[in-house]
Amino acid sequence: MKNILKKTIFTLFLLVVISCQKEDDSIIEENLLIENEISEVSEKSNPEYLIVCSIDGIPSGYIVQEYIYNSQCPNSNLFLGTYNAAIVKRNGTPRLSAAGAGCDDNYCIWIKGSNFDNNSYVDIRTTTGSSIIGTYRGSNRTLTTNAQGQQVITLRLGSAYERSQFASSGLRIWVVNPDPRKWADGRTVRRPGGGNGGPIDPPCNPICP
Repeated sequence: MKNILKKTIFTLFLLVVISCQKEDDSIIEENLLIENEISEVSEKSNPEYLIVCSIDGIPSGYIVQEYIYNSQCPNSNLFLGTYNAAIVKRNGTPRLSAAGAGCDDNYCIWIKGSNFDNNSYVDIRTTTGSSIIGTYRGSNRTLTTNAQGQQVITLRLGSAYERSQFASSGLRIWVVNPDPRKWADGRTVRRPGGGNGGPIDPPCNPICP
């Protein structure tokens, strides 16, 4: 009877040791996966990905890909009360806050917003068609930042057809970030009657005379 009891206790002891060993191995493997993931993100040449500490928060224009634990980040202001860091990716979608007509003759268009890339461009359509009737990129448009920290794209309409549509029905404009292949929702802009469109902040020179 005593032998059976001893064997039973020994067997239970072995099971506990084995289960603890498996748990430790799984924790080690999980930590290795996280460390590898951090290394892979750090090695990316693509600036779309960042690792941010929870104390710093999510930067504007980025979205969370995954919450993680990073030994280089402090354990304060934790994400979800557990994680001290996050892998974030640049959203890439431009956002429009306002648009209108400008220049002395009101045949310029100004667009205010955020998350515009250096190579952002503007596609133009009529209010009734789906075809692009004008594209403004590079030196055909300006990209600056105003005193309020808003990004501003300005352009002067180049064709008689665009100006005619702008003065009658208006035009639909899209700001496109080509690298992430993201674009802002279309917005209708119409030329007011006459000139005196008011000042553009910042001025749209040299595109708008």
